[in-house]
Amino acid sequence: MQAATGYQGVTPSLTNYSTSGAYTNSQTSKSMPLVLGAGYTFAISERQVLGLTYERNLLSINPAGQDYYTSSGLTSSTRMGFDNQAQWSLMLGQLIRNGSMVYGKLSYASLDTTDAANNFSLDGYGVGIGFKTFLNPFQYVYTEYNYTKMSERSIQIGSDSFKASAVGKGGLVGIGWQF
Repeated sequence: MQAATGYQGVTPSLTNYSTSGAYTNSQTSKSMPLVLGAGYTFAISERQVLGLTYERNLLSINPAGQDYYTSSGLTSSTRMGFDNQAQWSLMLGQLIRNGSMVYGKLSYASLDTTDAANNFSLDGYGVGIGFKTFLNPFQYVYTEYNYTKMSERSIQIGSDSFKASAVGKGGLVGIGWQF
């Protein structure tokens, strides 16, 4: 079990509007996450471990501006945030000395939009790298960097349609407990 906080940003991409000449200028939604996770890790050799974890951000990502333009100029402005961020990760770790480990992870990630006129969900993949130092046999501190790419999805709102995706980047520092 582990808990972490840090910094993250998610930048949506809204493209390929059915309205001729339409496009969106998207700002990055930034926030300080509170991520809780749980998982299981087992040794695959004397110095390597493999694990499966589930992590969830308990806080919403602050909304940022989305400006919608057509050939006649700025048509509307709205704000979009993100919520229900979760990911399942497969982690491979390498012990580098007594009490420390570097690791990489590959994840399936999902999130929901908030504060938009019509909210929608996105899913995709994530990759991350991290470093753990064990304080004792049951506790560790860690830091990691994560990159998430949400798959492009077609969205229909009224008579307009567009493609939506997002890219997330963030760093975490936290503490963990193993039993």
